[in-house]
Amino acid sequence: MTMKRIHAIRSYLFAHKALSAVALVAVAGSGYAVWSHAQSGSAAPKYVLAQAARGTLITSISGSGQVAAENQVSVTSAVSGTVISVPAANGDRVVEGQTLAAIDSADAARAVSNAELALENAKVSYEKAKKQAADQAPASQASDIAKAYQNGYNAIVATSIDLPTIFSGMSDIYYSASHSPYFSDLSIAAQAGSSAAEYKLQAGAAFDAAKAEYDANFTRYKNISGESSAEETVSLLNETNVILKKLLSALSGTYSTLDFIQNRLGSAPRELAADKASVTSYVSKVNADAASVTNALSAIDDAKTSGTTADLGMKSAELAVNQAAAALSDAQKALADHRIRAPFDGIVAKVSAKVGDKAGNGTAIATVVTDRQVVNISLNEVDAAKVKKGDKATLTFDAIDGLTLAGHVSDVDIVGTVSQGVVSYSVEIAFDDVDPRVKPGMTVNAGIIAQAKQDVLLVPASAIKTASGSRYVQKLGADGSPVNVPVEVGDSNDTSVEVVSGLSEGDQVIARTVSVAAAKAAAAPSILNSLGGTRATSAGATGAVRNVQFISR
Repeated sequence: MTMKRIHAIRSYLFAHKALSAVALVAVAGSGYAVWSHAQSGSAAPKYVLAQAARGTLITSISGSGQVAAENQVSVTSAVSGTVISVPAANGDRVVEGQTLAAIDSADAARAVSNAELALENAKVSYEKAKKQAADQAPASQASDIAKAYQNGYNAIVATSIDLPTIFSGMSDIYYSASHSPYFSDLSIAAQAGSSAAEYKLQAGAAFDAAKAEYDANFTRYKNISGESSAEETVSLLNETNVILKKLLSALSGTYSTLDFIQNRLGSAPRELAADKASVTSYVSKVNADAASVTNALSAIDDAKTSGTTADLGMKSAELAVNQAAAALSDAQKALADHRIRAPFDGIVAKVSAKVGDKAGNGTAIATVVTDRQVVNISLNEVDAAKVKKGDKATLTFDAIDGLTLAGHVSDVDIVGTVSQGVVSYSVEIAFDDVDPRVKPGMTVNAGIIAQAKQDVLLVPASAIKTASGSRYVQKLGADGSPVNVPVEVGDSNDTSVEVVSGLSEGDQVIARTVSVAAAKAAAAPSILNSLGGTRATSAGATGAVRNVQFISR
């Protein structure tokens, strides 16, 4: 036997060890016996019998592809500039983050310094704005709003002190005959005429309305304090403003009435002159109180605006800080980009840049690959449907005689690729074993074990026949003639079929019928002849064929 022939057999056995094991078990375990009358010249049909036996049904998918690095990246520059350093060289082992090349970064460093200064200034402005906002917060005693509420409270207190005196004095003028005898309705009508009486009536109605408003809020005036809520203070200020306006209208009407009476009488009574002086004093006090209340209300509104403005100022300053921080981050990233680094642990496959080169955004600097390798194969849609992640695989290599490594399916394409109407799916296989002789780009033959059913009853695929949609096998009857036996089958591969029912372990079935010439040739089978020049199937079974015999009728 030639060395070339031996080499071919050995390669076949390593590439298809599952199937080879089946053949060896079948031949070595039970023998390959031939019983034939071919030598006697009989022309009767000859049958190849196989025994139904329990074993493992293995369905495997085969394919070929290439070894590739698990990850391969062309590292490029993200900035423009002159290359000033290239510490990496072809074949260097690098770790993630290690510098492969450096680009002049003087301008980028200045940009970082400027951005840092801008951020510090923004922080100072923010602190000032934050303090101002805190000072303007309602809870702060230093805030404009707190001061405005305090001034409002003071205005209420001052007015509440003045009002009782004014209302008491005005009540004496209108309702006390002993205090102002000339101001009775009869006296006015008799001495000053009906017009004066009408003026008194109108002014008196205005006074009564102001007095009723005051009396309705008297309890609130007594209970108001510096601890009262802002809402209570503002509410009472508004009520006070209404009372003062009504009271001022009543005072003006009263003074006009008194003045009209005085002109009608010619010589005014002593009480009338005193009353005019009192009303004049009351008007002055009411005007002062009204101005104080109005100013307090305006101050509160302005203070609220100040607080809102301070809050907005603080938020604006905070936004400026965030923007400055983002600008600094961008500048720092741009500076970091001037050093081109390894994206992961691996080996430098190629260095493309050299010192002095002008690099731009996207300029290739180096290629880095990982130590870890994978196998990429392509399967048709039928085979791909049978493969899933985690399936075991055996890998052999055209360039390395005798090497078989174990692997597993690590990825299967979800979407296929269509080429000339044919759909294919890429399958990635990860190595379980490592051999330093395996290089990226090598051709690989992969056998993927898609299914392995143990302890099932198996017969050769050739023994299964179909008629009218039903499956059956043939046994030899007592007279040596074939007898059909219906069976129910399960899974199968290229060589064996699972029998679910209809046969028992050890039953002999007809695997095929052969001519006399074929029977003679099979009398001395050769393992080498059966292997040489035969394309390996994609599936195998163990324990599927035992005690195979040629039987003649």
